[in-house]
Amino acid sequence: MAPLLTIASFEWGGGSSGWVPYEDQAAASAGRVAGQSPSQPTAVQVGSTDNMQLYVCPASPEHPHSDLIQ
Repeated sequence: MAPLLTIASFEWGGGSSGWVPYEDQAAASAGRVAGQSPSQPTAVQVGSTDNMQLYVCPASPEHPHSDLIQ
């Protein structure tokens, strides 16, 4: 199985608890704006803030897809 797509609940760790991209440091220090976290701009949440990975078989498209939530 080969990875096809990863869907993350957060773009980055946010705040002082993790790494923040340079472009987002001003938004991170400002905090929530209109109730939305700058580290979660799409507001997509997988499970309870997990990541979801989708896998496909590159050898045969007939094989069923697989997923993993971490």
